[in-house]
Amino acid sequence: MNKLTKNINKLLENDGITMAGGKKVSYKKGYQVATEGVECRTIAETVKAVKNYNGNCGVWLYKGTYYVDKCVHVLDRSEAIELGMKCNQISIFCWADESLLYLK
Repeated sequence: MNKLTKNINKLLENDGITMAGGKKVSYKKGYQVATEGVECRTIAETVKAVKNYNGNCGVWLYKGTYYVDKCVHVLDRSEAIELGMKCNQISIFCWADESLLYLK
């Protein structure tokens, strides 16, 4: 089992990871903004979706569904909000306190 599959397999209910270039990352500041996404039912589908986004995505597990979102790290709050709204997102992730900033 490769590292990507292991990381996805470790996710617990309502848990997630953010990746850049296929490697797990975290930041001290800025915002993570999803620009598009897909829903997956299996780990194999999830791994394929991550690869389709070149590993630049977030993966969250909620009620048995893996949500894979292509995402970008944006430092500026206003820019992150603008991009999130343009991409019809409900929220964006704030790295400083690991909270959600709701847009709707």
